[in-house]
Amino acid sequence: MNIRWNMVLSVIALILLGWFYTLNQQDDGLSNLIKKDDSPEYVGKKMNTVVFSPTGLRQYLATSEHAEYFTSDGHSNFAKPVVYLYNIEGDNIGQQNWKLSADKATLTKDNMLYLDGNVTAESLSPLSRLQRVFTQRATVNLKTQDITSDTMVKINGLNFNSTGLKLTGNLQQQVATLKEQVKTYYEINNQ
Repeated sequence: MNIRWNMVLSVIALILLGWFYTLNQQDDGLSNLIKKDDSPEYVGKKMNTVVFSPTGLRQYLATSEHAEYFTSDGHSNFAKPVVYLYNIEGDNIGQQNWKLSADKATLTKDNMLYLDGNVTAESLSPLSRLQRVFTQRATVNLKTQDITSDTMVKINGLNFNSTGLKLTGNLQQQVATLKEQVKTYYEINNQ
């Protein structure tokens, strides 16, 4: 009889251990529903956004193949972004004046756009002194249209081409300064 009680108690113990084991299993399905701190608040594909200034004028238009917004610090990541800047001063206020593109970009909540990989800034005005700026990495202040880069930069303008390092400038004012290893070629028109 002692053996029979040992067998019954062993079976009950095994059943209780099995039940306890199933209670302590991690349910991956539920943990996937909880947003992690380092994951984006929302993700979008083929995104278009128009941002207006406090005075009601268009400031910029942004399009992207893929976008992610993070609420932790208010930044957004973009894949294949194209950003159109609008004139913020002068005679043509509210007209598109520059097209920015890159492989990827990060936009911070203070309107700083960090472009990375095959960065191109292209003027949409045929009379602009600066026509195109090419680099691998650039930072653009979307409020003031200031642009900076610490990488090799190639600038095409009306009747000149320049290459150099460390660009600072302003797209609205069509001003660019290369600070190191500058080479400039001028085209002189005899008319």
